[in-house]
Amino acid sequence: MDSFRPDLLRGQRAVVTGGATGIGNATASAFAAHGAEVVLLSRNADRLRAAAKAIGPQASFHAADVRDAARMAEVATQIGKTDVLVNCAAGNFPSPFDALSENGWKSVVDIVLNGTANACRAFRPHLTPSASVVNVVAGYAWTGAPGVAHSGAAKAGVLNLTKTLAVEWAPVRVNAVSPGPIDQTEGVKRLADDLGLRPAMEKAVPLRRLGLPAEVAQACLFLASPAASYVTGACLVVDGGMDAKGPFGDLLLGM
Repeated sequence: MDSFRPDLLRGQRAVVTGGATGIGNATASAFAAHGAEVVLLSRNADRLRAAAKAIGPQASFHAADVRDAARMAEVATQIGKTDVLVNCAAGNFPSPFDALSENGWKSVVDIVLNGTANACRAFRPHLTPSASVVNVVAGYAWTGAPGVAHSGAAKAGVLNLTKTLAVEWAPVRVNAVSPGPIDQTEGVKRLADDLGLRPAMEKAVPLRRLGLPAEVAQACLFLASPAASYVTGACLVVDGGMDAKGPFGDLLLGM
């Protein structure tokens, strides 16, 4: 899948948190395919090493936990000049709020919201004047959904942080991408395959299929590129029409 010219990001350095797997890895791969030097960040050094090797010589990595602000600042200093920062590190597990422990809440909020803030703060001194930051959120940040109180609250915080930094950091551009149900990710695997909900999930999407990590990567590539030079503070929804369907969409589609 390729919708852009091959040299779109040539000469630029892109840092991707959560870059070893899933959407983060697909985004790093897309950036590298379009000329960028990519730096992958994640906690697992073995996964990072394998991911960087698969991408090629223009990829490198640093093992870092986004929850560790001091480590993130250290890594940012080692990397230096940064043209693109994609905050894709995430953690989630379904749980009703009443069954959610204090530690469970804190763990997800620390990775998603605090981790994004830590990365932004760490890389801020190293961002070029025309740099682009892309944060990954989710549709339930503004709609709510059962079982995701911790993740939804954290993603809503990231969305607000995105808009705030877009104003405070201009001309650095700060945007968000909101993926829908994306295949080949851990969250969808648990629901679609482990719980056998794939047919129901596909039926619920207006486009009648799950998305692909590469499709979210294309949205990140657009927002990071000169093609989006006048776009900041925005959230690009990549969900096959789920958000547009609205709360009564399934009922009305059946009429």
